Amino acid sequence: MKNKKIEEICGICAMLLFFASVVWSGKSEERAINRMERQVERTLKKMTTREKVAQLIVSQTDSYIFSEGHALMTDTLVGIEGIGGLLIIQDSLPRFLTRMNQLQEMSKIPLLVSIDGEWGPSMRFGEFPFFPQQMQLGALPSDSLIYEMGLAVAEQCQMANIHINYAPVVDINVNPKNPVIHARSFGENRDKVTAYGRAYMKGMQDGGLIACSKHFPGHGDTEVDSHKGLPVLPFSRERLDSLELYPFRDQIKHGVEMVMMGHLHIPALDSAVSSISYPIVTGLLKEELGFNGIIVTDALTMKGVSENMTSAEIALAAYKAGVDILLKPGDIIAAIDRLEEAMLSGECDIEDLDERVRKTLRLKARFGMLERNYDPTVDTTNIAERVKKPEHIALIQEMADQSMTLVDNKLGILPIDMSKKIAYVAYNAKRIPMHREYGDIEGLSGYNPETGMVDSTTLMYQHLLKAAYPQPLPEGKGESKVHYFALDKKSSKKDIAAVEKQLADYDIVILACHDPRGRSRKDLIAEEHVKVLESLVKKHHPVLVHYGSPYGLSNLPWKEELGGLLVAYKDSESNQKAAAKVLTGEIEAVGELPVTVE
Repeated sequence: MKNKKIEEICGICAMLLFFASVVWSGKSEERAINRMERQVERTLKKMTTREKVAQLIVSQTDSYIFSEGHALMTDTLVGIEGIGGLLIIQDSLPRFLTRMNQLQEMSKIPLLVSIDGEWGPSMRFGEFPFFPQQMQLGALPSDSLIYEMGLAVAEQCQMANIHINYAPVVDINVNPKNPVIHARSFGENRDKVTAYGRAYMKGMQDGGLIACSKHFPGHGDTEVDSHKGLPVLPFSRERLDSLELYPFRDQIKHGVEMVMMGHLHIPALDSAVSSISYPIVTGLLKEELGFNGIIVTDALTMKGVSENMTSAEIALAAYKAGVDILLKPGDIIAAIDRLEEAMLSGECDIEDLDERVRKTLRLKARFGMLERNYDPTVDTTNIAERVKKPEHIALIQEMADQSMTLVDNKLGILPIDMSKKIAYVAYNAKRIPMHREYGDIEGLSGYNPETGMVDSTTLMYQHLLKAAYPQPLPEGKGESKVHYFALDKKSSKKDIAAVEKQLADYDIVILACHDPRGRSRKDLIAEEHVKVLESLVKKHHPVLVHYGSPYGLSNLPWKEELGGLLVAYKDSESNQKAAAKVLTGEIEAVGELPVTVE
């Protein structure tokens, strides 16, 4: 009885301790928020109207285009005008960080650093491991790896002191002719785009990075690139609700912190461009959808919004529409001048300006930027090596493995019998030096004019060789069972005919078509070669490994003649390795096409 009493008392104590810890945790969080609010108000109180306006501006910086004039202008915008943030477009990582350290030192209030890194920092910095593009991610059988990618991207951005990533793209690419979204989308299915976009957003934000869903209200069903003109969405409000707006509602529901406005003309919503439209920015996004986070424009230099207005007019129109951050106005000084004038004249409400500036300052407070002892500099020592984390590389390979998409295997060629004599025809491939671990096998060292084989090959071919020869052959012995042939867009009809003639000696033919960008729709194979390759395909029924957009398959008149078809999306190292693993049966292709291929 006494032991039972003791157990009851212990249980009550445990419960009390639990509730006390919850209360303490809640009070701690409340104290932290209050502290940040005090920092925000203290900072805001010291700012002039012009400095407040400048906090709403994000400018582009890119050391690849650094001229003396460009550097001086950036110094002026940061050190004198006090803009709120910078967007990095393309750079070398060590050079970028060195420059950013300088700019942060100049800035009175530390800068928010943002990146347009839809598939991670590797989109802008070659030093980072390369994650797949969104359309390839749309081939994954579930969103679990996409959440892990979000966490990894957040970690990578933290290493470079980047605070905002303008991702995910949640445009639904239902139009195969879309010239700008395309491979940047998770695909054409609204539920998949919504779920995968949510996973990516949650991963980044759980990792401490600010995510930004784009391009509101939806850029997926357009045939005009808003960088070059104004796309029109001639759809009813009912259609917009059922498709374009669907993933944005979900992003807002699940706590996305930032939304980017696209430059679109949507007559059913307003006659003005969406990024400068009060009914769309404030009426739809803020009031109807209930978004109370930060709204940023797409770049204000894009022709979708900039063709008929000055930089100053565009900036003021976007501000009046309800936007919080103005991204890349063409003439930033002119934009600041016009907004300051509007505030001082009473054309715009200064209290409303204060509230928008508070949003930016709250972000900075979260990152510790308003602390008196905040150090914004980044240690650049060995940074190019430090960002290549093995766990991220392993995640990328797992994503590549699980996204390989077997569209057809009608002849049952896959997995390949590696004891057969195999011809590997690489079309438009970027070749790399051949590893000399297989000894002096015929055709693998030096150019052979009779076979056209060369001593530099694709990574995929080298992985096939490893499968054919698990143990390196002694030097000077043996003949390769997997032979390499190279064609490209400059190959003549005679070159292609010569390769085709030699293929008669092989049991299995692999045709690998490479697109380094993974976005081609029409030009994966040169137009004049499509017909020429038809003879090769009809005679030898190769397995086609398609390193490109699935849409590119619609332009191949002979795809029904193929012995097999594997979509491998982009010819990255991880994808080439994954494709070789599928061909040899090491893994099964479990990916699903994210778009319809006719």
